[in-house]
Amino acid sequence: MDSSVLVVADTSCKPEDAEEFGRVLQEFARACRTEPGCLSYEVFRSLDAPERCVSLERYADEAAFAAHRASDHFREIGLGKVMPLVVARDVRIYDAPQDVPPAG
Repeated sequence: MDSSVLVVADTSCKPEDAEEFGRVLQEFARACRTEPGCLSYEVFRSLDAPERCVSLERYADEAAFAAHRASDHFREIGLGKVMPLVVARDVRIYDAPQDVPPAG
C-alpha cells in the first residue's frame, strides 16, 4: 500500500528577486533530493510570471516528510534563504494516491 505524501508549494517573490529566488529554490531542491525519504522534488517557474514558482515534492511517508522538515537544510536554506524572499505562499499536503470515482 502506498503511504506517500505529496506537497504542492506555490510561492511567489517580488519581481526584482525572481533570479535569486529561482537560484535558492534550486539549491534547496538539490539538498532535499538527498534525503532518504524524498522520492522526488521538482521546481517549476511560471511562464507568465517569473517571480512565481511551484514545487512538487513527494515523500515516502509522513515520517519522511517530518524528517524533511527537521533537516538542517530545511532550516538553513528553506527557512534561512527561501522564506525571506517569499511574499505569497500556498502549501498543500496530500496523502497517497486514491482510487477516486468519477464525479456525477
